[in-house]
Amino acid sequence: MTQIITDLSTERVGRKINGSTKNYADPKARAAINKIADGHAFVTCATGGSTAAKVVSVTDFTLKTNSPITVLFTYAFTTADPTLNVSSTGAKPIKYFGINVPVGKIKNNTLVTLVYDGTNWNITGIEYPGDVLAGNMVDLGLPSGVLWAKKNIDLTQADHFAASEFQYECTFFSWGNKEGYNPKDTSSFDYDWGSNNEGPYASTMGSKLTGNIPLSQDTARAALGAPYRMPTTEEFLELINNCDFIDANGDVIGSGTTNKLVTVNGIVGIYLQSKHNGNRIFFPCSGYGGSTSWGHRGTNGYYWSGSLNSQTYGRLLVFYSGGVNPQGHNNRFYGFAVRAVQ
Repeated sequence: MTQIITDLSTERVGRKINGSTKNYADPKARAAINKIADGHAFVTCATGGSTAAKVVSVTDFTLKTNSPITVLFTYAFTTADPTLNVSSTGAKPIKYFGINVPVGKIKNNTLVTLVYDGTNWNITGIEYPGDVLAGNMVDLGLPSGVLWAKKNIDLTQADHFAASEFQYECTFFSWGNKEGYNPKDTSSFDYDWGSNNEGPYASTMGSKLTGNIPLSQDTARAALGAPYRMPTTEEFLELINNCDFIDANGDVIGSGTTNKLVTVNGIVGIYLQSKHNGNRIFFPCSGYGGSTSWGHRGTNGYYWSGSLNSQTYGRLLVFYSGGVNPQGHNNRFYGFAVRAVQ
């Protein structure tokens, strides 16, 4: 019998066939698969991303309720309301947790396991190439399909991600600038952030911006390359609206509790769990760089978005014991953490 092992906490899919685990980690190897093994179909779909009607063909396939299929989608889904037609059995809607698959949810060369319920093809597992499999990004099942980095940017690390999601140390950036600074100890920086937007910040490229941060000056794009970028203020709002705040044990913190800060692995921050797929993401209270001091370490979190508020302020996610604001604003000269999306 074919056993589909789906772990939606990481959205990795493994499969065990006749007692032996098959490894389909190499997309090129998976692309060669077009067969049925113990009733489970494996196939590659080369339908273009802008075409909603996905078509595949599997030899000797019969469509039945609970029929499983694993499809390597060569191209990302760039249009709404996709359907899947397997071996001319008819176009059936593709559903993700009961809803139509969000545009952008399926990336290039994504391996997707689906089960037919008599009406729809329901996604039961997703295996992304690249960063999700490497553990850098997390899919929270957001309506936009945006993936979030698990860790803050840290330019002192080889891959420019912080060594752990549960640490305060990271690189701090002023709004709109690609050059960042790390604290030299637990209380201070080698860099003087100044005390207003007319200080050292006034001589930077970021201070000249009169609109949202363009990709040419995007902090995450500069540090990590494409397709990484900074989140927008709307994406911070989407993140908060589609997640529950949880404590270190995974229990949901009631909406009536103002203080959402928790301590996980000795680090204070906010812990979010997706309402859609249960995946989690942690934001530490990394504090900020102001003047030459590392302020609010362990008590406040400040995360820049790429969205403009005014010539003086940028938009950001801010949280502390008094609450969480996904669309806050603050002086652009401050050094705040950056969390990438793609």
